[in-house]
Amino acid sequence: MGGGGAGWVFVTAEQDRGGERAAVLFNEHHGALSRFLARMLGSRETAADLAQECFLRLLKMAGGRPVANERGLLFTIGANLARDHLRQRGRRPVVDLESVAQHLPAETASPEAAIDARRDLAALRAAIADLPPRTREVFLMFRLEGLRYREIAERLGISPRTVEYHVQHAMSFCHRRLHGAGRTP
Repeated sequence: MGGGGAGWVFVTAEQDRGGERAAVLFNEHHGALSRFLARMLGSRETAADLAQECFLRLLKMAGGRPVANERGLLFTIGANLARDHLRQRGRRPVVDLESVAQHLPAETASPEAAIDARRDLAALRAAIADLPPRTREVFLMFRLEGLRYREIAERLGISPRTVEYHVQHAMSFCHRRLHGAGRTP
C-alpha cells in the first residue's frame, strides 16, 4: 500500500460501510502526521486533535475521487491547520526544515534535486554555525522556536530593535553564504 498511494479512491461511508479505506489510511500515516504536527506546534495533544481533523478533511475533500498522493495532501492539510491554529494563538510556527523536507512528495524531486537540497541544507547549517553567538541565538529563537521579537527581547534583556537587527543580520549573512556558494535561495 506504500509508494505514495497513487490510485487510492476514497469512498463515502455509504460506499465503504466498514470504513476500511479510512482505517488503512489512518494506520499508515497517523503516527508520522502526528509527529510532524507536534514538532510544528510544540504540543502533542494539539497535534493529535489536528491530525484527526486532517483525516476528516481529506476524506470529505476526496468524496470518492482518486487522490494521487494522500500522504502529501494530508501533510499539506496538517501544515495549513497548524498555521491557522498558531495564528489564532498569535505565534509563528516552529519549523524544523528537515522534518518538512522528509514529508515532501518524493516523486516531484529528481535525485539531482535531492542532492542539491541536501547540499543547500548543509551550507545553511554551516552559515548558521558561523554566525556570531548572540546573532545565532536570536536567529534560532526567532526561526526555530517561533518567538516574536518582543518575546526574544524580554528573554535576553535586549530591545526589540536589537532583536530585529540580529535577525536581519543573520538572514543577510545566510543569504550571502548560499549565494556565494553558487546556490539560489
